Amino acid sequence: MSTVDQILQRWPLASMLARCNITVPARGKFCSPFRPDNAPSCEIYGETIKDRSTGETFDVIAIFAEHKSISNSEAIRQLADELPGREPKEKPKVHKLVIPQLGYSITEAERLAELRGLSVEGVDFAGFLGTLGFGNVAGFPCWILTDGDKRIAEARRMDGEKFPAIGTLGERKSHTLRGSCKSWPLGMNPPGVSVPPGLPVWLVEGGPDYLAACDVLMSSAREFLPVAMMGAGQSIHAVALPWFKGREVKILAHPDDAGLAAAKNWHKQLASIGARTRAIQLNGGDLNDLVKLHGAEAVATILSNEHSLC
Repeated sequence: MSTVDQILQRWPLASMLARCNITVPARGKFCSPFRPDNAPSCEIYGETIKDRSTGETFDVIAIFAEHKSISNSEAIRQLADELPGREPKEKPKVHKLVIPQLGYSITEAERLAELRGLSVEGVDFAGFLGTLGFGNVAGFPCWILTDGDKRIAEARRMDGEKFPAIGTLGERKSHTLRGSCKSWPLGMNPPGVSVPPGLPVWLVEGGPDYLAACDVLMSSAREFLPVAMMGAGQSIHAVALPWFKGREVKILAHPDDAGLAAAKNWHKQLASIGARTRAIQLNGGDLNDLVKLHGAEAVATILSNEHSLC
């Protein structure tokens, strides 16, 4: 019997729901326990939860993964360690994040501003925060985002080209440095400043939108802290979530399916810990696209009039 089959046999649906403190009716439809859901769209289907709205099916492994905000493969590993007669496997080796020596100059900031269609002042503000630096990664001059937590660092090439495929990595626009925690929100604790507890947050997706948010901040009278999730497939790390408690968080969602799903997931996570959060769908592209097209000050006005996604 496979490991997955043993897990499914060991934990019937009712047992896993109780373990995850999820209460659902035995019959009839109910609201999704995994996403904002105003109209009941889920029902029990055998030993799974079927979401009729999204088409997703959650077995006990997927339910445990959602509850823990981990991947299905990590859920299998953790649940397998609890099977009778199993010795817990040694956890994979964790590589320490090593950030290369970073420099910063206004000349490099000007080049990056031209590349991304942003103002020099906006890009330079990221330098002031201490989240932006310049250095070589994989043999290419890059702009690199990191922060005071030293949990994540991501690089993009200064010529705007993709990194070439190497080993198991294919071509990619951005290169996450080895040892990074991809689910860690970048910018919560910028090394260059002290963040006031009540300062609102703009939560964006990806490095270019982080720089664009800095540009909007510098071009408008609004006060907020730009923070970025470095990928739509990432949930906010459980250790990082309490930092958002009580804060006003505006999530700026990419208009594609992955971006909208990510925004709804982050909204649900943040609402669960007491953040005052709302998600706004960006229309016409990502934040960097909009700032490049309309200018940062105009985008700030546009966003103030957008309707909430959730």
